[in-house]
Amino acid sequence: MNLFYAKPSDFIGDSVSISGQEAIHILRVLRHSQGDKITITDGEGVIYHCEIETVKKDRLTALIQSTETVERTLPLITLCMGVIKKRDRLEFALEKAVEIGADRVILFLGDNSERSKVRLDRLQEIARSAMKQSKGAYLTEVVLADSLMDAVSNPGNNKIIVADEQLDSSTEWETLRHDNYMLIVGPEGGFSDRERAYLNTVRAEKYSLGAKRLRAETAAILMVDRFKNV
Repeated sequence: MNLFYAKPSDFIGDSVSISGQEAIHILRVLRHSQGDKITITDGEGVIYHCEIETVKKDRLTALIQSTETVERTLPLITLCMGVIKKRDRLEFALEKAVEIGADRVILFLGDNSERSKVRLDRLQEIARSAMKQSKGAYLTEVVLADSLMDAVSNPGNNKIIVADEQLDSSTEWETLRHDNYMLIVGPEGGFSDRERAYLNTVRAEKYSLGAKRLRAETAAILMVDRFKNV
């Protein structure tokens, strides 16, 4: 069954209203109509099982028949990824990171990033689509940062791990599990000396993804997968 999304503010009492492209997809593409059962998430951990009550051109209302609450799974993952030049690869990395289980994604303009213009609204829509595709109940937050320093300025209780292509792949790494990780992957040009010095000040632990040189988007996906399943 398809999973749809509605903002928490769209839920009022025992009903929910959906409009815009989401409603058009439900009504025109999937051809749902009055009386059909649909499943909706608010992106905050609640799944709503509903029945379509009223239908208009690009809007519908549905009655909530039952709900279920989904607990977040640990560890919580924040992915900090340097913006890369090719938009499709950046979007692919975001999509897969969300599907695997990234709870937050911070895209930063690295010193060696070649691309400077990123559409946050488009990336947020990709995150929503990936959440629905993977039938997740939590909407991944997508944030843009002006630099690596801004992205990591408030690490909270995250254990900071950086994918370092310069690290000897034979180096041992402590594998004790933590509840919160901030995973850092640089852009295709790698980290600058200034950024490497900064990562040392925040005590980021270096991690090798192996002997092969990987594309930035591949490294990001692998990091999320490895640490979500530690």
